[in-house]
Amino acid sequence: MRSRMLLSIIAGTAGGAIGWFMQESLINYNSLIRPSALPGQPPVLYAMTALQVNILMACVGGITGLLLGTVDGLVIGDHKKAALGALVGFFGGTILGNIGYHLGSSLFNALGGSDNPTAVTFAQNVIARAFGWAPMGLGIGAGAALSTMSSKRIGQGAAGGFLGGFFGGIIFNFASLLLAASQVATTNRPVDVGAPGRAIGFTAIGALTGLFIGLVQELTKDAWVKVLVGRNEGRNYQLERPINLLGRDERCAVPLFGDASVGIQHAAIQLDAKTGRRTLVDAGTPVGTAVNGQRLAPGGRTLLQDGDIILIGHHNILFREKATAKANRKPTTESPRSTPLSATPIPGNICPFCGGPRDALGNCKCTPGGVNVEFSTSSAAPQSVQLTGYSVPANSGMAPAVAVNPALSIPSGRLIALDGPTVGQVFSITSPNVTIGRDSDRTIVVSGDSTVSRNHAKITASGGNYQITDCQSANGTFVNGHRITSIALNPGDEIKFGNSSFRFE
Repeated sequence: MRSRMLLSIIAGTAGGAIGWFMQESLINYNSLIRPSALPGQPPVLYAMTALQVNILMACVGGITGLLLGTVDGLVIGDHKKAALGALVGFFGGTILGNIGYHLGSSLFNALGGSDNPTAVTFAQNVIARAFGWAPMGLGIGAGAALSTMSSKRIGQGAAGGFLGGFFGGIIFNFASLLLAASQVATTNRPVDVGAPGRAIGFTAIGALTGLFIGLVQELTKDAWVKVLVGRNEGRNYQLERPINLLGRDERCAVPLFGDASVGIQHAAIQLDAKTGRRTLVDAGTPVGTAVNGQRLAPGGRTLLQDGDIILIGHHNILFREKATAKANRKPTTESPRSTPLSATPIPGNICPFCGGPRDALGNCKCTPGGVNVEFSTSSAAPQSVQLTGYSVPANSGMAPAVAVNPALSIPSGRLIALDGPTVGQVFSITSPNVTIGRDSDRTIVVSGDSTVSRNHAKITASGGNYQITDCQSANGTFVNGHRITSIALNPGDEIKFGNSSFRFE
């Protein structure tokens, strides 16, 4: 979620700055200032015309809404969603921001705000300006989220925008006070001295709106999933709808593109409004859906819990939920829990990890160098299945999780670095005892990451299986988000040492 928040801050800051520059070029603020008829009195400030207000909000509200509206699409890599968010965000930010501007102006006047505050009334003016800008920020934030068609997300945008406008108004007042004095001292006639204050204030309202939208979303989220293996691996998707679809359909809340074995609408995560819990529902596709290695019956369902691993085609998806995170077990050597409500025993010809069929030699899609299987997206039988040969014999009808290297009599596995100093590197496991750490004599050296211990962990191979053991490291070893002492590894598991993450294959 940190990438979403950072992108929101950047988008909001850019929107506020660009909007300020555009409106300064289009609005002549000097035309609103007239000398006072009374000697020694401050100049008279006229209210902006309706056209000038529309220009202001089209620039500041519209551009900020446009850029904030692209964030969701950019985070998940959906350019069509980003383009729709930009279009709706522009008009939403302009229209709702305009409404907020007029409401804020009324609040500003009702709270005794003034464009020429005295030293005595300055504090009162700060409060009036903060509450005067807050409705404008609320409108911009809500407008930026309109394209999501989610009342929760629109509410989050409105809350974030309100806070952004509130604090942006405070910053504007102090910036104007500090900068206006120097400008007044350099001229003998009444001129607009608010441009620097507006530059800081409008940029601040955009940046703070982006920041608070991200914070509100982070604090109020209750369930989400992370793709561990697949085209969009590493990305998080919030489960905000009553029914969140998973599949290749662009309208799915969790898009799983680039995998022909995944159905257009493969499965769904459904919210029970009474209990607040979420259930995974299989749509009856040929490949099927598995949770923690257990395949669901076609059309079956299972209650999800924080830490569950959902397997759909080539995708491994980690389910996270705040409601059950505290109730989850403490770190243990056991594999993730597996208590599906409607699961049936896995047939011998179905791999429990990828949910795909095994060939005559016991190999499947997740076997290295493995099977190429193409399925249709209908509920009928596969239209075409193409299998490639292997030298690995079948193992009593149940193939090992990974292929076995006959020369070493151990599994042929590898670790792929997902992030950290070694990101992108592939470490082959070619011995029955592999050590990991910062020391140069480790089998896999993770240098450049001070959070990794010198002797951090080890992976042992025996009888076609892998076991990872933490070597009493300072920062611990985590598998699929759970701190472990020792645990069996399965293909697709995400392993974390310090700040470095790896995928086991």
